[in-house]
This record gives sequence, C-alpha cells and structure tokens, in this order.
Amino acid sequence: MSDMYANEGYFDSKYASLAEMVEARGDRSSVHKRISCISNFASPNAGGIVVGNYYDNCFQGSASGALAGAANRITLAPFYTSDHLPIDIIGVLVSTAIAAALGKIVIYASGADNWPDALLFESGNLDFGTTGFKSEALSFTFDAGRQYWLGIRESSTATLRTVAVASAVNLGVGGATGTSYYTVLRRTLTFANPAPANWGFTKNDLVANVTPPSIRMRAA
Repeated sequence: MSDMYANEGYFDSKYASLAEMVEARGDRSSVHKRISCISNFASPNAGGIVVGNYYDNCFQGSASGALAGAANRITLAPFYTSDHLPIDIIGVLVSTAIAAALGKIVIYASGADNWPDALLFESGNLDFGTTGFKSEALSFTFDAGRQYWLGIRESSTATLRTVAVASAVNLGVGGATGTSYYTVLRRTLTFANPAPANWGFTKNDLVANVTPPSIRMRAA
C-alpha cells in the first residue's frame, strides 16, 4: 500500500509516515463510515454555523409540532451536523405545562453500528411545571460528520414542541407491509435513576410515526 502512495504521488512530505497521513486524511474505513452517515439524512444543517443562532435536530425545514410526555419515558432521535457545532445552551420548549413536571436532556454518541452507545451528557432537572424554553448551560461541541443521538427524559405529561414527522429521520419501515416509518427510540426508565451509561440498542427500542422532541441548541 505504501508503494502505491509513493508511486502515484499521494504521499505528502509534511507527514512523517503513511500512518500519520491516513490518520489526518481518513482511511477507507472512516471515509466509508462518513459517507454512510451522511446518506442516512435528507438534509443536515446546511450553511455555516452562526454564533448565537439556535439549531435543533430537524433535518428539513418545516413547522414544528407538539407532543404530550409520559412519566418515566426516555426518547432519542439521531442528530448530525455538516459543520462543527460548539454550543453553550441546550433546551426544549414546553408548550403545555404540568404542575411539578420535570425533564432531562441527554446526548449519546453513536457506536460502530450507528445506534446510541456512550452517554456524553445528561442535564440536571428542567422545570416543565411552567411553559417556555427550559435550558441548561454547557460547553459541548458536535463534530462534523459524526452521528449523535439527542433525547429527552420526562417525569410527567407536559407537552413539548417537536420535530414534524416529515422532518424526522427514517429508521426503517415497520414490516414488509408497514405503512409507518420508525422515527425515534423509546424506553421506560424511572426518572429518578440516571440515564444508562451505555444505551445497548435492541429492536424493541424502535417506535414508528412519532414526532421527535425538538432539542434546541445555541451556537457558541
């Protein structure tokens, strides 16, 4: 392989070794993974990142919806950005409050199989007992070309703004004769307990025709 690079002029003199060049430029495996990731999405966040602007996990611009929560439920949906996205605030928009309701936001990395893997962030308790934007400050950067999973945990039935089903990612069809597409992953998890450190995907996580929660982030 090294002879091929040397003979065809691929080797750049600024790299001390072929291994360093491959690491910097990406080998076939990493390029394949990136192309595979991009192909899963119809319309990632486009254009440059504007500091101070808000972004969410909607992959095509369309009107947001709303969905009532459920006690002890955790919901995840995939997120991808075509540019590095550093953020300093993350939150959700409560449209119908429920007294004493709480929520938490989570961020998971994707594993080699592109399903959620390691927990990267879990917020503190957010007050869903009143309407409005419920957020937490943090310092986090979404890397370009990586797939993440954003999610919400709920203690009660407060209603949150959501991404329209038409703007959600296709996670598969519900069977050979199915008429709905899987759009989120869901589990039951006691709200007082911490989110799983590693998700450990199973097919039972898939839920069809559900509007994903709109997880809103401010670019830093």
